[in-house]
Amino acid sequence: MPKISAELKRGLALIAVIAAYIVIMAIPTPAGLTPEGQRAIAMMVCVVICWVTEVVPILITSVLFIFVTYLLGLNTESGAVKDFASPTVFFVFASMLLAYALENSGLNKRLALKMTVLSKGKPKPLILYMMIGTAILSTVISNVPACAAFFFIVKALCEQNNCEKGTSNFAKAGIIGVIFGAMVGGNATPAGSSLNVLGLNLLRQSTGMSLSFSEWTLFGLPVVIVMIPLLWLVVVRVFPPEFEQLAGVEDSKKELEQMGKFTKQEIKFMVISTLMLIFWFSEKYLHNISVSASTMAFATLYFCPGINLLTYDYMKDKLDWTLIIMIGASGTFGAAMFNTGASSWLANTFLGPFANASPLLLAFIIATFCTVIKILIPSNPACVTIMVPTLAAFSLDTGIPLMMLYLPMAFTISASWLLPFDPVPLICWPDRFFSIKDFFKAGVWGHIVLIFVAVAVVMIIGTPLGYFR
Repeated sequence: MPKISAELKRGLALIAVIAAYIVIMAIPTPAGLTPEGQRAIAMMVCVVICWVTEVVPILITSVLFIFVTYLLGLNTESGAVKDFASPTVFFVFASMLLAYALENSGLNKRLALKMTVLSKGKPKPLILYMMIGTAILSTVISNVPACAAFFFIVKALCEQNNCEKGTSNFAKAGIIGVIFGAMVGGNATPAGSSLNVLGLNLLRQSTGMSLSFSEWTLFGLPVVIVMIPLLWLVVVRVFPPEFEQLAGVEDSKKELEQMGKFTKQEIKFMVISTLMLIFWFSEKYLHNISVSASTMAFATLYFCPGINLLTYDYMKDKLDWTLIIMIGASGTFGAAMFNTGASSWLANTFLGPFANASPLLLAFIIATFCTVIKILIPSNPACVTIMVPTLAAFSLDTGIPLMMLYLPMAFTISASWLLPFDPVPLICWPDRFFSIKDFFKAGVWGHIVLIFVAVAVVMIIGTPLGYFR
């Protein structure tokens, strides 16, 4: 059977986008849904298809559909652009600078080598230390560079120990463990993932409500602390390492010794990062400077004379403009869904039958739904853009406390452990140390554990502190 060319696939995807819009708009407007809401849903379906298939580059699609919301009468032109240019966009930009400064300082490599040495060559402890180290990095920088820092260490150990691609359990457990550590570690703070900031921005746009940096961390950090050892147990049980002692750890020890004491660049990074963390956690208590503003201010210090952790030439080709534009565009799409009533209709249609369920059961349903939906919509920003306005509308219509719905969603939707098509696992996927089946086998158990832990932590902490009143 002849293969379909890439050009033909893109052509078929474009036809699918047009057909999806025509079919949705041809359906008689359901009761409770406005014509504007129907157009918003049709547009969002088209956006998801475009993002998943990349019929046109995601960056171009995202900018185009910002103006499509205006052309479809879902927003004014200035309103659509205003919803795009939210503080979230600039926070994501500043977070990228933070990740590049960490990489350029060499501190990420030191941490990875230190975790390797601590294991003393024992495979299972090494996997745990790799996951802990990845999670630590992921609390303050995005998941992708956090995963990359430790993946290459694990990959080198796999090669030194002659791990056969696709069959070595150590390679599968180690690399999948790093992926899990990066994604769950991002839940600890708002800075850990662009999805966290996107969700909070959509929440603020929809309801005026939000969580400060410290309030988010109050819930997110316990989730991470509980999840890391549980995820470690998952990967080493599903893929028991095939040997008891690793080769190559001595090389890591020598390399760490050669690095010597902390360099000036590493110290500069740690000092600036510590001050930034103080600003993040003291928001609403000592000052009213937003996380986005303070992060951008501290990121600027990396370029200053005498610091020089970053230069424009170093970072100009590294910036992921697609992610930045995609996050901003998601704000425009989410606002269109909420303001047209599309989110309210979706909430009443799909969540309405559970309106009288117990809060605990409802939290489980939402967390489970946010896990399963990513099989159909393998784009985390798209899932967040759909879910946050929908949950906000459901809360307003039913009187159920919004944070009881939002937090289980936020902690489960950022994990993509069923299929390796998120940017984080895609860093590791090309080396083929694990198959899609391997990833799914471990991911199913990882998601089950995450659902229970996320809901339990949210309920145990939120209820006595009054977040669900």
